[in-house]
Amino acid sequence: MTKKIFIHLIAVLISTSSYCQTSAEWQSDLRQLQQIVHTKYSNLFYNITDANWDKAVDVFYNEIPGLKNDGVLAGFIKLVALFHIGHTQINSFGLHHGASSLQLNRLPYQLYWFNDGVYILSAAKKYEQAVGGKVIKIGKLKTEDALAAIRPLVSFENEQGFKSNSMFFLATPEFLKTQGISETSSEVSITYLKDGKEETVLVNAEAGINGFSMTGLETAAGWAVAKRTTSNIPLWQKEPASFRFMEFLPERKTLYVRHSVNLNDGDKTIAAFFTNMAGFIEKNDVQKLVLDIRTNGGGNNQLNKPMITSIIRSVKINQKGKFFCIIGRRTFSAAQNLVNELEKYTEVTFIGEPTSENVNFYGDTRTETLNNSKLQANLSWMWWQNLDPRDRRKATSPELAVDMSFDDYYNNEDPALKAIFNYENEKPIAQILADKITAGDKAGAIHFAVEYKKDPRRRYVADRLEAEINREGYNKLQSKHIDIANALFEINTKVFPESANAYDSYAECLMAMGKKEEALKNYQIAIDKDKDGVTAENAKKMIEKIKNN
Repeated sequence: MTKKIFIHLIAVLISTSSYCQTSAEWQSDLRQLQQIVHTKYSNLFYNITDANWDKAVDVFYNEIPGLKNDGVLAGFIKLVALFHIGHTQINSFGLHHGASSLQLNRLPYQLYWFNDGVYILSAAKKYEQAVGGKVIKIGKLKTEDALAAIRPLVSFENEQGFKSNSMFFLATPEFLKTQGISETSSEVSITYLKDGKEETVLVNAEAGINGFSMTGLETAAGWAVAKRTTSNIPLWQKEPASFRFMEFLPERKTLYVRHSVNLNDGDKTIAAFFTNMAGFIEKNDVQKLVLDIRTNGGGNNQLNKPMITSIIRSVKINQKGKFFCIIGRRTFSAAQNLVNELEKYTEVTFIGEPTSENVNFYGDTRTETLNNSKLQANLSWMWWQNLDPRDRRKATSPELAVDMSFDDYYNNEDPALKAIFNYENEKPIAQILADKITAGDKAGAIHFAVEYKKDPRRRYVADRLEAEINREGYNKLQSKHIDIANALFEINTKVFPESANAYDSYAECLMAMGKKEEALKNYQIAIDKDKDGVTAENAKKMIEKIKNN
């Protein structure tokens, strides 16, 4: 089964001013959608219960008679967004291509959420004076309030997905109106800060603006862009229309590869591209490989194999500290499958921002068309499980967190690539801790772990840090290095004092050492922190076992 193409954030939503449909017809469509979900897509009740979703359906059903068409469309989008499955959404892109007479306008600007705020990245030439401005206010609301107001419309799986997708909705005037951000759907005022001055510009909505971006890098023809200069574009933005791009940096002995779409580019196949990449690495003095998929929104995951095998075969580059992958908020769908396979089969180091997809996720969609409105709902049905079925991570997090400021973008700087150039090949933290413990410096190991967790460069790895220490503890326990294992488990309770699992593992090691009273004490702590969860259940069984022996 091949994965249906799903490019993150390419949907083009459209305007409902000329749409004629009665409230009863809208309500009939709503009940049809509800029945379809329950009979064919019960898997969607993954992040929300069926009862809670049905309550939301009933509330919306009663609201429909008092809503205009834009409000009804927004209501349908909100209902589907409640599933928080990134692929699952109302197919507004299909509507744009004539599936019905619905039509939404667009505001002729592109926004981006940098680490220092939301900025106007590009805009139609007549709004050039605002390009590069930090958005302070949209319509009636401050930027942060506008983001909160638009949130219910956005299909996303984690905050990275929201960061990426919300920018699109903030450029849709009808939804700015339905969400109480602006008074009208024909124009919106934007207050921005630029060169130390606050200015306000009135932006008129336009029809026929195509928001589609295959690589996530293209800019609409004729629009002004927020760049100090266009003569020194960073590697990740070069050849924006090309699905893939490769350049060797001889002074760094680094091969940079941007892979922006998991599709063949006409007769330029993924297999041929990565075969050429592997050949170049073999024939040249390449010491580092950088695979950049920060803008890759998906495609066909069946095309991932030649990428993985090419990297695995390049033995001189498939080493820790030599192979890096830049990920980010647009890394989604088939690109997430690729990330999973890289994590599983290669010695990759991830740099950048977390991905916008869960590591295991519901992907491929079927399109369901509602009888009256002809609204199309893309509903996910296939579960993609590349990694452990118990792995509930909301995203793949980078080992080194690197995000971008507006100044970085404006000045053509790439902080992710800089971090790679400055990267020092470090031992895994679990090994560092084990080495310190072996040397008799348990206090130093605890201090190192605590500071490691505080390090802003490591801010996204907290979800993996506990598991890494825990795993190394069990490795030492099984190899009979019980004192080292005990110290590792104890460190986990210090670094993650609210984790029931940390205390449960520590108690298991204490029991193996014959320290029953201490084991009982820590099993009880695990119970207190987990209450009726799986860890508490195990701890209760172990307490019973200890008391009966």
